[in-house]
Amino acid sequence: MMIFIDMNNNNNYKKVTEYADTAYNGKANPYYRENIAQRAQRKRHLAKWQSKLGVFPRVKITGICWDSYQALNFNKDITGTIFDIDSKLNIKPEQLRLALSSQSQNLKEVMLSIWKFSHAGAFFGIPVFMLIGLVLGGVQTFMEHIDILWFGLAGLLMSKYLYRLLDKFNLIPTGQYVIFNRQTGMIEIANDERTGYHHLPFEQFNAHHRTVHNPKTGAPYYGFTLLHYKEDLMYQNTDYPSVEGALAHWELIKNFMDTTTPLADIPQFERYRLYDPTTATYDRKHGRPANFWRRVDKKFMKKVAKASNNALYSFPVKQADTLHEALQHGYKVPDIVYFPWREAEVISDTFIEYKTGVFGRYFVEPFMF
Repeated sequence: MMIFIDMNNNNNYKKVTEYADTAYNGKANPYYRENIAQRAQRKRHLAKWQSKLGVFPRVKITGICWDSYQALNFNKDITGTIFDIDSKLNIKPEQLRLALSSQSQNLKEVMLSIWKFSHAGAFFGIPVFMLIGLVLGGVQTFMEHIDILWFGLAGLLMSKYLYRLLDKFNLIPTGQYVIFNRQTGMIEIANDERTGYHHLPFEQFNAHHRTVHNPKTGAPYYGFTLLHYKEDLMYQNTDYPSVEGALAHWELIKNFMDTTTPLADIPQFERYRLYDPTTATYDRKHGRPANFWRRVDKKFMKKVAKASNNALYSFPVKQADTLHEALQHGYKVPDIVYFPWREAEVISDTFIEYKTGVFGRYFVEPFMF
């Protein structure tokens, strides 16, 4: 169902999705926190271990939703290339559905991850190997190993176009993506056979703290697992080098699902703002420019990312578990994080076209997926 809200920026009527009765409204039913199925009641190995770990709070923690995804991939958010996975999953912005990649136990999806990791490793490893040979052994050593460079580049091209061929015929698995539905309040997780989805309320999932140590370096990686209180169904992400990054990602998910608060003002959520009732009303009230992140330059984005990251990594994790407690220890979220458009000097009248730099255009894009 659609309702219409008049946006004061240009006096045009924009379609806004109406929330379902099941939409998550920030409620925190303690039942799902107090009745978590323990190890003996679960069948899957990962679910057994996650159920025993500490639980992240449901309330606001850092107050910042600008996680590493924003800083690393904002070009994709703006140019539209991030929509590729949405088209494969048949996701439209007006549906208020956010697809996030989760660690998978499915064999095909694990093999795909290994393939991507190996491809990226070869792309960076081969030039580094050749450069080391040049520095340590000179031009002669470099030329002795030149075949490695040519065969390596040829292999990267074959890998790239094989991936694209499989992708064209829809043979690249997508079941590792977990879909968060703000309109219905549900989390959509693919079943084991990848023939359909489980639809379970976001409220029934608990965010369990998780720390994984790299077996080679011993360095810790932080993250969390959104685990259903009873079923062995989960979304898991443990790619953060610090606990603050994991907290920001959890903040992002909670913000996207809680319909009582407007969406965070980040590039990743720009495409949803005009379709979300709470956010559209909020933007109209505060005079926020429509499609702001599509009309502001890259330099300003980096400014917001720097301010967000500086604030995030000053969060007193040893003294506070919630934003309320952190504020009592002097923690502060700068206004630019909540109202970035108020500090932007130039907002274009049209969408800004972003182009990859010379290095990326001629040396990275030709060899990467």
